[in-house]
Amino acid sequence: MLRSWTLRLLTFASLAVTGSAVSAQGLIFHLPEDGSMVEYEGTLTQGTSVDDETPLTWTCELTIKSVGREDAEFEGRMQPCRWVEIKVLTGNAGAAGLDPGPVGSRIYRVLVPESKINEEWKDKDGIPNDMLPIVKGYRRLGEEGVEPIKTSALRYFPTISLLTNYLEPEKVADNEVPDTILQGAGITAVHWRGKTVMESQKTRSTNEGEYWVSKTVPFGLARWVVTVTTEEKDLAANRSDFKVAVVKKVDMKLRRIRENAESELVVQ
Repeated sequence: MLRSWTLRLLTFASLAVTGSAVSAQGLIFHLPEDGSMVEYEGTLTQGTSVDDETPLTWTCELTIKSVGREDAEFEGRMQPCRWVEIKVLTGNAGAAGLDPGPVGSRIYRVLVPESKINEEWKDKDGIPNDMLPIVKGYRRLGEEGVEPIKTSALRYFPTISLLTNYLEPEKVADNEVPDTILQGAGITAVHWRGKTVMESQKTRSTNEGEYWVSKTVPFGLARWVVTVTTEEKDLAANRSDFKVAVVKKVDMKLRRIRENAESELVVQ
């Protein structure tokens, strides 16, 4: 079932590339001290409708680390950059922990210009933060070997996270206490809500997210809840004929904050 879910996710990624309003930077809102690490845990469900009482369910874990500083050339000049490592596990939880199987593990290590980390949905020139610009990077997918990332940016959505970069998100509250697994940290956060719709001739995807951003949490996020509804129709059918085909929902909560983090991805 995990392999089936992964194939569906890759299909959804193709839609994201062809959509008219792709937005994909949404996990990193600010850079903490080097060596900082944050862990999240939650559940992912996939059903055939919002009322599906027996959806497929997986446990998810996501880790973000700052694992080094380096000056590198970007956009024609040398500038401070940060090595950021992101690890995603999706699978079935058991007595021995989370089992991601052969395809449920993804880890990325990327060198990010510090100047490109922006907590707003757009940059100083008004351009949406659709992806995370990188100087270089590496990845390991499942049980495959480490390979270089050949693109100049890292796209989070949808294979790393269903959370996306929402255009003009709505601020729900300035000072909320988010629901987290980590207890006793006294975290308060800004509560945001966003929505984006991508449509092709046969498929329409609606991404609705709520997320809590705190300056006291490394990289920013304290919690996020996202629902992605995919509708389908025949090529020649009217837009009114779209019918719900798949509903994915993820609820991720802050579990742990650590210091002195080290890279897990060994690059030869």
